[in-house]
Amino acid sequence: MSTAQLVLVFILFLAAFTCFVVGGMQLACRGPLLNSLYPDDAENKPDPKPYYRQSGVAITLVGVIMIVNAAAIFLHNSKICLVNAILLPVTVFYVIGTAAMMEDQSKRK
Repeated sequence: MSTAQLVLVFILFLAAFTCFVVGGMQLACRGPLLNSLYPDDAENKPDPKPYYRQSGVAITLVGVIMIVNAAAIFLHNSKICLVNAILLPVTVFYVIGTAAMMEDQSKRK
């Protein structure tokens, strides 16, 4: 394994660890809310827990994708990247679907 590959694996693991920490904080409803759908100027602000949950799950899924890529590089097995063929669409559909549901719920109120 070359030095460049080791550096890339280290960077991916570090980024994934950061995603897991930030995602865990979001799932625990701690820290700044990273969801831009949460209304700032509304008089009756909705419960922020679903917004924290959506951000936490999305950031954690990005961390899992980074771990899969790091494992593929470290193990020299490109077939592991096929897991991303499932993870990437799941992440995108989750984010889009939950954002649409939250927007629809906010318009109903």
